[in-house]
Amino acid sequence: MLGIIYGEIMNTNDNILLFITIWAILDALFTPSVDIFFTILLIGFMICIEIGDFFIDKKSKEILKSMNYILLVIFAMIVINKVREILVK
Repeated sequence: MLGIIYGEIMNTNDNILLFITIWAILDALFTPSVDIFFTILLIGFMICIEIGDFFIDKKSKEILKSMNYILLVIFAMIVINKVREILVK
């Protein structure tokens, strides 16, 4: 049922985009803090890149990897902030 939009079967890029969208929405609904939201979102992106590596075209893969790098930088900032909080106490 989800695989059919306007009478056409969804391709792999559409399925991956659907997974990331559902992952981000569920993540936003059920996480209590922004730190956890970005961490779980990063995990979802890494899963998509690793599982869909052979099925994604080169342009989409580059977009996903650039988003992954942005999320990794945000994750590094979160970790640095948490370490700083621990060291100050």
